[in-house]
Amino acid sequence: MKLTTIITVYNEKNTIVKAIEEAKKIQLENEIIIIDNASTDGTREILRSLNDNSLKIVYQSKNYGYGTSVTTGMSLALGEYLFIHNSDLEYDPVCIYEMLSCAENENLDVVFGSRLLGRRGESIFKILKERPFYLGTVITTTLINIFYGKNFSDIIGNRLYRTESLKKINPQNAGIGFDFEVVSKLCKLGYRIKEIPVKYSPRTKGKKVKPYDIIPAVLTILKVKIFG
Repeated sequence: MKLTTIITVYNEKNTIVKAIEEAKKIQLENEIIIIDNASTDGTREILRSLNDNSLKIVYQSKNYGYGTSVTTGMSLALGEYLFIHNSDLEYDPVCIYEMLSCAENENLDVVFGSRLLGRRGESIFKILKERPFYLGTVITTTLINIFYGKNFSDIIGNRLYRTESLKKINPQNAGIGFDFEVVSKLCKLGYRIKEIPVKYSPRTKGKKVKPYDIIPAVLTILKVKIFG
């Protein structure tokens, strides 16, 4: 199996069907694993009504957090590569072709899909004025760059992992700190990472990431840096 696409979902009844349709359009040998994190808005009922044997659907018994959703999908994955496709439709999964090509041609462990790589010539103040929620991205990306001598533009965009590499670092964070634990461990242990620009269409309503989420993100980065 070439690819496993993990769709993480929590209370996304308006977008989950479209997210699945997008994943099914990927023209690769691709298994789709959906992790429903105990949705309460009708998402779970929609998933149960699909009657599609090509999908693997896991219904979590309670809201364990985003990180647990990814690691649950990872534990079931048969694909050589693992693509995270969030159900909010902010990222176009067509980027998977370029990401996978980079991973295979350059023997990479991870490819980041960056929202900001194509805007490097612009003032950071201009970008933050346009989209203030990028502040958390700027802070956490800057910390990773300083700690590990990197030059990333966006460490929390889209992700394609070599499945074996993600399993080896054994991520433990169940919640919002998951991505920050993963990127910190990948950098600290010397895994091969590249980023490419991807299309990003932020939704204006219903965003689940809150400004105070920067606190566990920074604490996670510091924890990995100091304690491993």
